[in-house]
Amino acid sequence: MKRVSKEIVEKIEGEAKLELVWEDEKVVNSKIKFFSYRGMEEIIAGKNPLDALILTPRVCGICGHAQLMACVHGLEDVYVNNGIKLHISQKAKSIRDITLDCEIIQNHLKWLFFIIMPILYKIDSKVFPKDKIFQALNIAQKTNRIIATFAGQWPHNSYMIPGGIASDPTFVEIFQANSLIDEVILFFEEVILKSDIKNIVAIDNFKSLLLYDGILKDAVDIMEKKDLQDLGKAHDRFIVFGENSIFERGKAIKTTARSVNEKYIKEEVLDFTFAKNVKYNGRFYEVGPLSRAIIAKNPLAKNIHRQYKDSVLNRIVMKIMEIAYLSYQVKKSLSSINLNEESYIKPKVKIEALEGEGHGFAEAARGSLYHNIKIKNGKIANYDIITPTQWNLGNSINENKTSTLQQALLGLKSKEVVALVFRSFDECSVCTTQ
Repeated sequence: MKRVSKEIVEKIEGEAKLELVWEDEKVVNSKIKFFSYRGMEEIIAGKNPLDALILTPRVCGICGHAQLMACVHGLEDVYVNNGIKLHISQKAKSIRDITLDCEIIQNHLKWLFFIIMPILYKIDSKVFPKDKIFQALNIAQKTNRIIATFAGQWPHNSYMIPGGIASDPTFVEIFQANSLIDEVILFFEEVILKSDIKNIVAIDNFKSLLLYDGILKDAVDIMEKKDLQDLGKAHDRFIVFGENSIFERGKAIKTTARSVNEKYIKEEVLDFTFAKNVKYNGRFYEVGPLSRAIIAKNPLAKNIHRQYKDSVLNRIVMKIMEIAYLSYQVKKSLSSINLNEESYIKPKVKIEALEGEGHGFAEAARGSLYHNIKIKNGKIANYDIITPTQWNLGNSINENKTSTLQQALLGLKSKEVVALVFRSFDECSVCTTQ
C-alpha cells in the first residue's frame, strides 16, 4: 500500500517541502517543492550592467561570493564576445580564487558540523558534542575574516569588477590571511583528520584515509556500522562548469570525463514549485565536490568510486576532503601573490557601451553556478541564474527519468536515512528561487 509523507525541510537557506511516496516501507518516488520566490532576476533586469555586481551577491547569504564571481565572469565575457581583450593580473586572479575558496571552506565546515555529523550521530543513537560545533563555528568565522581582509566584508561584498579587483592588499593583509588559514589547517589536522595537511592532500587510497582518527573517520565508521555506505546512489553522472587552480570544467559518466558546452544547458518550468529543473543535453547531472573531484581525476575519489560509486559515503567524504584541498591551495596561493602587480586594469571601453551576451561560471560550495547576461542599449535586457541546487534537486514527472535527488532517495527505508542522503547534497532554497 502506498502512502505519502510531507516534510518541511528546515536548517537550510529558506524553506522547502519534501514529499515522499512510500510503498512496503521504502521510498518509491519523491518531489521537492520550493515555495518562496524573491524575483532577483527580474529586479536585476533593466539596471546598469555594473549594478549586477551589487545585486547578485545578495541572492544568498551563504554563497554571495560565488554569485559575484559568476557575475563578473559574465560581464567580462560580454567584453570577449565584443572582441575586446581584458587584461587581468595574476594577482587579481589569485585573490579572487582565494576568497572564493574560503567561502567554500566555511560552508563545508558548517555543513559538516551543524548538519551531517548531528544526523549521523542521531542515526547511531548518540548526541554530537556541542563543543565541536562551537569550535567549527569559530574556524568558519576565521575563514570569513580572510575573505573580508581582501574584499572588505563578508557576506555581500562587490570587490570583484571587470578588469580585476577593487582592493590593493599589502604585506600586512597577506600576513594576516596566512595566519588565519594556518588556524583552519590546524583545526583540520587536529579534529577532522589527524595527520599533516601535506600528507592528507596526497592520500589516494580509501583504506589509507581510514588509518587516521578524526571526524571524517567517525562519519565513515557510523555509515559502515549502520550499513549506509552504499545508499544514496544517483545516476553516476557528474558535471562542472567553473574552473580555477584545482577545479576543471567537464562532464563525466562514471569516471570518464569529457568536455562541456553551455549551449546544452536548458531550464524547465514546473507548475508545482518555484524552482526550475535544469538539464544538460536533456539529462540530469550531479554537481558539487564529488563531481569536481571526479572531473579533476582526483585519485581518492576514483578509488572510492570503484567500490561505492556515487553513494552518500563518497559524496560526504569528498566534501570533507575538499576542505583540506582548498585550505592547502589557499596557503599556496597566498605565498605566490606578487604585490607589485596591478589589482585592476581598466577596460578600454565601458560595459554600458557594449551589447550582447555573456556567460559567467563559478564553483559555489554546492556546485556549478551559472549567470547568463544579456545587455542592450546600455542596460541589462535579461539576467538568468542557474544554481547548484537546481541541478541536484530537480523534479522529474516521468518516473522512468528520475532527477539526481529522486534517484538517490529510491529504496531508502527511514526518514533519518532520507535526511542524511538529502542533506548530503547541501541544498539551498534561497539561491534556487532567486
